[in-house]
Amino acid sequence: MTSTKSSLKDSIQIKSISDATDARNVLVFVITGNPGLIEYYRPFCTALLKHLTTSKFKKNQPFSEDTNISIYGHSLAGFELGDADDRALPLDLEQQIAFVEARLDDAAKPLRSNADGRRKNVEVVLIGHSVGAYILLEILRRRRERATDSETAEQTDRVKIVQGICLFPTVTHIARSKSGRKFTWLLTLPYFALLASFLAKAFTFWVPPGALQYLVGIVTGFPPHATAATAAFIQSKHGVRQALHMAKHEMQTITEDRWDAELWDTALATSTSAEKPKLFFYFGESDHWVADETRDTLIAARAATDVGTHIGRPVMEIDTKNIPHGFCIGKHDLSGSRNNQRRPRSDFETDHSEQIAEKVVEYIREVAEAD
Repeated sequence: MTSTKSSLKDSIQIKSISDATDARNVLVFVITGNPGLIEYYRPFCTALLKHLTTSKFKKNQPFSEDTNISIYGHSLAGFELGDADDRALPLDLEQQIAFVEARLDDAAKPLRSNADGRRKNVEVVLIGHSVGAYILLEILRRRRERATDSETAEQTDRVKIVQGICLFPTVTHIARSKSGRKFTWLLTLPYFALLASFLAKAFTFWVPPGALQYLVGIVTGFPPHATAATAAFIQSKHGVRQALHMAKHEMQTITEDRWDAELWDTALATSTSAEKPKLFFYFGESDHWVADETRDTLIAARAATDVGTHIGRPVMEIDTKNIPHGFCIGKHDLSGSRNNQRRPRSDFETDHSEQIAEKVVEYIREVAEAD
């Protein structure tokens, strides 16, 4: 079935609600990469809820049946397919962090009260993909710095980030990666971003939406959900310009490891009021957005060791299943793409969203069982 732009949303919220009066409240909050369209992640979010809740997986569920699970994600600012507010665009990475944190507060707020008005605690699992992992770490840093602020103490007490999961994370020296070097060069060209945005608008003016989506599918070999999201991104009012502006700021900002030892190691955290979330990092084996040297240096400096020391540090592992950086798009085969359009999807595509959802549930289970 072909998706239309009108069927795509700027946010995803799917839930599993328990009948228990005092059910545990868990919010799984997904932070996108760039381009920041949440629709790329719909299969991942759906698979994640399935693995967390359905009877098929009950034997290995990380949560009991008396748990309300909400999975929420929102497109980054400037990538909206609907009507955005009147904010000035494009936004840089710093502004995106503030935007995402505001959406996190919006998602947690209705979960903090029962139907009878009683206050509820909310446990938050943050999941950040690509630059979303950088945003995740910055949110943790800023919340920790505000933990003693009397104006935010009550909210922090009720909404606790218990875990951060960073998928194919671009958190240091993104410009040293293969794609980072290319983008750094392109973005130095005079008026490159303006020209790219103009060409996208001119192209979509002349090409009907249905034809555009068909062309995107032919050229990229993407599965239907990613084809629809990509076509909508190209057609969006600000998307192309926002993506390029944000990418330029990423190259300039994501350099050295900027976080202190207390964020990386919960055993070192001294404040009793601060959140102490357990961190997990899942790196690609060969990631065009993360240089091997950058990845290996971070793992050597910050990861927990195999022998059980530094247990407060993040769990960091490298993929061995050939899952690509853009797992949320799905594996595609560009060779003979015209023929692939007539082949069954299962003949040439692996469901990477399903694979990563399974891995994320492993990480969630590890923290849930430790409680």
